[in-house]
Amino acid sequence: MRPVDAPAVTLVANGSEVSLLMEVAALLAKEGVEARVVSVPSIGLFLDQPADYRKSVIPNNAPVFGLTAGLPSTLRSVVGPFGEVFGLDHFGASAPYKVLDEKFGFTPQAVLERVRLYMSK
Repeated sequence: MRPVDAPAVTLVANGSEVSLLMEVAALLAKEGVEARVVSVPSIGLFLDQPADYRKSVIPNNAPVFGLTAGLPSTLRSVVGPFGEVFGLDHFGASAPYKVLDEKFGFTPQAVLERVRLYMSK
């Protein structure tokens, strides 16, 4: 995917969720919606950067959607007060990862639906 200068939505994750958001961004592009995918491997280091830099990476003039297989609160400070984060509020399930991804909504189509819903608010 090519870089997006003025995204309609910024998709934020770290770890394995980044590749899932890349798939979601491709699906959005097919619908004519430009999305920027941002990987934030270290939230602490990102938040330590100057505000101008953070705004250049995650613009605050468009929707920001975060995805994490952990607690949603981990990305709250990154997506900002008007952003939305989808994550898990429970732990302990055991099964092959593809089964868990399907069960908990970590599939391209399920996340796409969440992003669409968020953007329509």
